[in-house]
Amino acid sequence: MSRKNFFTNLCFIVCLISILQGCASHRPDTNPMLDKQALHLSKQAESFNEHITACKGTAWATLETGTKHEKFKIAWAVVFPDKIRITFLISANPIETIIATGKKITFISHGGQHSRHSYRSKDPDMEKYIHVPIKMSEMILILLGRFPVKEFDDAYFAPWDHSLSTIVLKQKWSGTKQHLHYTDKKNIDSIRLEDYTGQLVYKTMIREYKKYGTDNIPETLEIKDNNNRKLILEITNFIANPPIKESIFELTEDGS
Repeated sequence: MSRKNFFTNLCFIVCLISILQGCASHRPDTNPMLDKQALHLSKQAESFNEHITACKGTAWATLETGTKHEKFKIAWAVVFPDKIRITFLISANPIETIIATGKKITFISHGGQHSRHSYRSKDPDMEKYIHVPIKMSEMILILLGRFPVKEFDDAYFAPWDHSLSTIVLKQKWSGTKQHLHYTDKKNIDSIRLEDYTGQLVYKTMIREYKKYGTDNIPETLEIKDNNNRKLILEITNFIANPPIKESIFELTEDGS
């Protein structure tokens, strides 16, 4: 590389870093006392139902895109933070099973639509399969009855919401931002995820909660992206912290 090209590339990198830092560092002036309250509520959201580290459940799952409307019954077993087995059923017959272990993800068709296949991924993106740009780790949190709150290092009440119902969470380095919206009963009813440009990645809307034992579980949820593609979950059964054998995340030769 010539000296001229080296300095040209160096200047480009410095400018890019400056732009990214400028985007990440932009923050409105807020009341420090309210910031403490926002941080407290955000930590509560982050730890919501954190005692649930495993679960089994069933739900209706509806996928809506511009051209498709599909409804399935789903059944799952989940172990925090990265193990999941989820089966899609139609008329009580399994049609597809997905297993993720934190190291790889495996797909098997029970109707022969495709051969069994796996690929290595710690936290696969599920957009290709469910049409909504959500990570497997986020889906696991949702199925555990928890909130998909990403890591953050700043929290404050949104200046445009004078009712103090919206909290902004920011991760300074990545520039990602989440908005937590609270009802007047102090329940979270939506979580909006934005990328560093401020564009919507997806929004989780919690339509209803239900008590399972002593646990308050988000029962009806809608996950929507900026193209209005939707995944609607209606939980029909939920068992918190059941014994789950490790073998459930291993497929036999016939895929069972």
